[in-house]
Amino acid sequence: MDDRKNWYAEFGSATSKREDTVFGIHPDVATAFADAIRNRVNVQGPHHAQDFDGLTDAIAQTSRLIQHLEAFRELAITAADRTSPHADRKAIAIAAAMPPSRLYRVLEKHGRPKNRSKAYEQAVHEAPAVNVLASEPTREI
Repeated sequence: MDDRKNWYAEFGSATSKREDTVFGIHPDVATAFADAIRNRVNVQGPHHAQDFDGLTDAIAQTSRLIQHLEAFRELAITAADRTSPHADRKAIAIAAAMPPSRLYRVLEKHGRPKNRSKAYEQAVHEAPAVNVLASEPTREI
């Protein structure tokens, strides 16, 4: 029996009845994801995938997950910066685990100026929003 297709994750809230279930998660990806959410530092290699096809399936699913999370992180960074003209960019960079130079590149990519003077703020609020995923095809994980 191919156990790779039987793994799933349920996400829910203790305060609302909203729940989401994701099927078809590679077991090694599920373990790595759960460990990352739990902030476990002892990263382990794959335990379930042993053959070439199983390992490349795990790699592909991991890559799609990373790409999606990177896009989400950029949008969250931009949203955090938009919360105030005086948003703490140092705190944003620390939370994003990136150096300030990379943070500024991400912000500029999404129309946020490095210089946050009043004139720049007005220009940014009048500019259209940038969609990170517009050029990427939709992929299921």
